[in-house]
Amino acid sequence: MKNPSFQEDVETLRSLLPTNDKEISVDFPQYRGLSFREFWEALPNKLEYFDYEEDIAHELECHRKIWVKKATGLGVTEFFTRWIAWNCLKDDVWKDSQVDVSAIIITGANQDLTNKVVGRIKNLFDVEFKTKESLVILNGCKIEAFPTNHLSPARGLNPKIVLLDEADFFPSRYQDEARTVAERYIPKTNSYIAMVSTPNLPGGLFQRMEDEYELLSEKDKEDFYVMKHLDYTVGLNKVFNPENIRVAKLSPSFGREYQLMYGMGLGDVYENIDNIIQEYDLNIIGGRSGVYGDPAFGSSNFGVLGAEVRDGILYITEANEFPRPSPSAMLDVIEDMAHRYNSNCKIDSAHPGFIRDLEERGIPALPINFGLQIRDHESANVQSLRSKMAINSAQMVKMGKVRIHPSHTKLIAQLRSAQFDKRGGINKEELNFDIGDCFIMACWDLKEFDYGHYDIMSDRLVRQDDTEKPKSKGGISLNTEVVE
Repeated sequence: MKNPSFQEDVETLRSLLPTNDKEISVDFPQYRGLSFREFWEALPNKLEYFDYEEDIAHELECHRKIWVKKATGLGVTEFFTRWIAWNCLKDDVWKDSQVDVSAIIITGANQDLTNKVVGRIKNLFDVEFKTKESLVILNGCKIEAFPTNHLSPARGLNPKIVLLDEADFFPSRYQDEARTVAERYIPKTNSYIAMVSTPNLPGGLFQRMEDEYELLSEKDKEDFYVMKHLDYTVGLNKVFNPENIRVAKLSPSFGREYQLMYGMGLGDVYENIDNIIQEYDLNIIGGRSGVYGDPAFGSSNFGVLGAEVRDGILYITEANEFPRPSPSAMLDVIEDMAHRYNSNCKIDSAHPGFIRDLEERGIPALPINFGLQIRDHESANVQSLRSKMAINSAQMVKMGKVRIHPSHTKLIAQLRSAQFDKRGGINKEELNFDIGDCFIMACWDLKEFDYGHYDIMSDRLVRQDDTEKPKSKGGISLNTEVVE
C-alpha cells in the first residue's frame, strides 16, 4: 500500500513539471458567446437552474468576493464548477489575461477530495481529458485544485478566481492560511474569491467572518464579501420535498446541515456546557493551580491551558492554541505560565524532547500518557487514561464543578463539538481537540469534589450506584492499576 502523504508529495511534484498546454487543452467552440444560463442549459449533464443559483450569478456580475453559507444538498458547489467552466469557454478573456492559472480550487486536506472537485468539472462534458486528476484545461485556461495541506504551489500563482469549497470544514490550522492564499491575489489580478460551505464548528472560519462583517461600517461592508445565507427553505419543493425535510429533522445534525447553525448536533460529551460558561476573575488568586500543554508539533495546534481551584470549583484562567509554533516559543509560553501559576506542568507524553527541554530550564514537567491502559480497582474494567479523563471531565461539567469564561471561545467550541468514540474517549477524526486535551488533563489533575453516588458513562447516562466514592485528594494520582 502506498503512503498517502508520499503519494500527495508525488502529485505536487508532478504539478510543477512543464507541460504542453495545447496538447491537453480541450476546446468547445459551441459554447462561445453563450450567457451563463444558456451555457447551463446546453451542457449534456442536464440540471434545473434554480432561482437561488441565478441570484448567485447576478451577485458575481456585481461583486468580486462572495461568501455562501448553505444547507447541504443545494448544489452550490456544482453551480461554481459550471460558472468557472463557462468563464473559460465563453470567450478568450481568461485565456489571454496573462495569468498562471485561470482558477484555483482549494479543498480539504485530502487529495481525493481535490480530485473529485476537478472531476465534477470534467464530468460536465462527454469527452476524455488527458490531464492529471487535479487539473483540467478548457480553451487554454487552467483550472487546478489544491488540498489545504499542500498550498505552497498555489501561493505563487496568479488566478482569475479562487474557490474555497466547504471552507468551514478545512482543518482549523489551515483555515486562515487558505483565506490568506485566496486574498493575496486581490491586488495582483483583482480575482474573484468564492467561499462556500455548510457551517461547521463554532469559532471556525465562517463564524469568525460573520463576526468580522458585523463589526464593519456600512461603507466597509460594501468592500467585504457579499454574505449569502441559503438555508433549506430556498430549496424546498426544488431539491427537497416536505418528506425529505421531515425525515432530516429526526437527525440531531438538522440544525447544522439545514438551518445553518454552527456545531448543532455534533457534540454529545459536554451536554450542559452552557450552564458553566460564566464571567469571573481570570487572574490567579492563590488557589491550587496547574499548567497543561499539548504540543502536537506538525500535526495540529499547540494547546495550553491554566486552571485554578476556588472553593471546590475548577476555574479555567487561560486557554489558548498556537498554530505551527516554534518549539522555543512554546517553551517560553509554558515557562512563563509555570512561574506565574507557581506550579509544575503536565504535558502530553508523546513529546519527550519538549519535556526534557522544560526540565533543562528548571521547570518540573510531568508526562501524561493518554494511551496508558489502566484497570480500575473497584470495577476491574480496563480503560485508557484518555477515556477515564474524558468521562471525568464530562462528569465535572455535568455536576457544575467547572467554570469556563466566555472569552475562551476556542475551548468552548471544541467542547461543544466533542463526541465520544466507541471506547469512551473523544473522537478526534474530524475535531481538533488540542485545548480540549489540556482541559481534560486539568479536570483530572485538579478534581477535589465528592462524586457521591453518581457516575456518567460514555452512553451519556448518569447512573446512581450504592458505592460511596471517596473524595479526591487532587493531583494526578490515578488510584488505578496499570495493565502490563
